[in-house]
Order: sequence, then structure tokens, then C-alpha cells
Amino acid sequence: MKKEGELSEEKEKENESKKRIWLRWLIGVVLLLLAGGWWMAQRVDLRISDKELSVTFKSHMTPIAIHRYKVKDRKVRFVEFGRDSLPVTILVHGAPSSLSFFSSLYADTALTNHTMLVGVDRPGYGYSGFGKSVISVKEQARILQPLINHYATQGRKVNLAASSYGGAVIAKLAMDNPDKVGGILFISSSLAPGEEYTYPISYMIDSPWFAWFFPTILRVANDEKLHHRKALEDIQDGWHRIRARIIMLHGNADELIYFSNAEFARKQLVNAPSFTLIPVNGVGHTLMWDRPELIKQSLLDLLKKPKADQLASN
Repeated sequence: MKKEGELSEEKEKENESKKRIWLRWLIGVVLLLLAGGWWMAQRVDLRISDKELSVTFKSHMTPIAIHRYKVKDRKVRFVEFGRDSLPVTILVHGAPSSLSFFSSLYADTALTNHTMLVGVDRPGYGYSGFGKSVISVKEQARILQPLINHYATQGRKVNLAASSYGGAVIAKLAMDNPDKVGGILFISSSLAPGEEYTYPISYMIDSPWFAWFFPTILRVANDEKLHHRKALEDIQDGWHRIRARIIMLHGNADELIYFSNAEFARKQLVNAPSFTLIPVNGVGHTLMWDRPELIKQSLLDLLKKPKADQLASN
């Protein structure tokens, strides 16, 4: 028979073995979850392929034309929705997103019967060099400049509309093209340096220790976010060059891009022939979802020729 000490020692070894098995199992589960999380993260891209676009808008009976052009080593995708005989409205999305952000507008014949909508994937998003960040607003505008030139060679002035981060990009495009841009719709746009909230997790996403776990599209948006103040400071000398009619929509409860951005723009846009600021009461950074009818009406208003007394009052 085994002595009591030997039995105790065997019991202890058995418990240690169970602990090691449990620990290996726990590590395996954690690694599996991390791998699964990483796998899922890499599939979050918030973009829609050419084929999906063609199929979707064929069912909507909306004419579309998908194009690409190249600036140095970067391809840029843009898509025309509606008839090419109509005035042009270029839509520029925020972050993280792609041209699919405005899908509800592309499908709205109340708009596409009056203007050809042009959606573009901003650099780093969609199919415009997905995952390759461009942290300079100036550089983003330079990459999108051929789009303005494309319609200018056809003798067509364009209107610009953008949400959030895209607002700074179209502002720079309007600064560089005062005679080619007729109207601008700013939606919850980030325009004033430092007047926006940065989430604490942004610094974790920026860390090489944790960045790999987050979706590529989120890392691109984060790169833009952490360099945005400097990027906005770099374009502050150009506001006086904008000579387009302005409509600005901004929620007065926006805790991400503060309402002070709209007030800042009103002071800067001294040479705009008209300026209409519409504060949206009780709405945050969700105007596209909360007030789609207001956005649609504002796009249509930009197409109207303003009366002389309206210009004078603004």
C-alpha cells in the first residue's frame, strides 16, 4: 500500500497536470478569439464593388458609369449616377467610409432628375488605394483635382458636397478652383483646427502593439484623425479664395465635430456670394440618417439660381 505522503504527492501532481491542461485550453481559446477578431476586422471595409454597384443601380433604373484615373501610383475610383447632360454634384465622404456612404442619394430620382451625382472614393478608402493613408488635406485635394478638371474641360461648373472630414477636402478644392466650383454643401464638416473630439482609443489604434487588431479602414481614419489639426492649419490661408455659394448643415448637439466649426466657417467665408447656415437642433454627428430630407433639399437648393435680393441679404 502507498503511504500517505506518496498519495499526497500524486494528488498534487495530478492537480498540477489539470492546471496546465486548463491553462493551455485558456490560451488556445484566447488565441482563437484574437485570430477570429483579426480575421473579422480585416473584412470590414465599408465599400461596394463595381459589380455590386452595377447590379444595385440597374434595379433602381439609375444610369451609372464607373471610372478610374491615376495620380502617380494611386488609382482613384469615381462613379457617375444620372444623365451626363445635367449639372454636376460631386459628393465626398468622411471617415471611415467610401462613396457608398451616399447610396441613398444616388438612388433618389428626385435628385438624379436634376443633377448628375458623382461619388468618389477618397484616397485610402473604397477602391482608391484602400489602406494607404493620406494624412494631408492638401494632398487629398491634389489627388481629387483631376475630377474637377474632367468636368471643367466639358465647360461644366460643379457643386461640391461633403460630410465630416470630407468637408475640409472640398473646402481646399474650392480654394484651388474658385472659377470652377459654383456651390458647396457642408454637412457636419470639420473645418476649424482642433474643434473636434478625439476618442482615447485613437492612441491605442496608433500603437504598433495594437494596430494590427483593428480594421484597415479604421486605421486609415485614425491616421487622418491624429494629423487633422495640422492638416487644417495648412489650408487656413485659402478661405478668402472661395467664391461659391454656401449651404452649411450642422447639428448643434454634435459632440464629435463641434458646432463651432460652422461658426468658424461663417467668419472665414468672406467672399462667398451667399452663405446659409442651418443649425439642426438636437442632432449630433448623424445628419445623413436623422435628416436625409434636409440634405436632399439643400442639394436641390444649390442648383437654383439665387435672386439678387437673396445674395444681398447674405
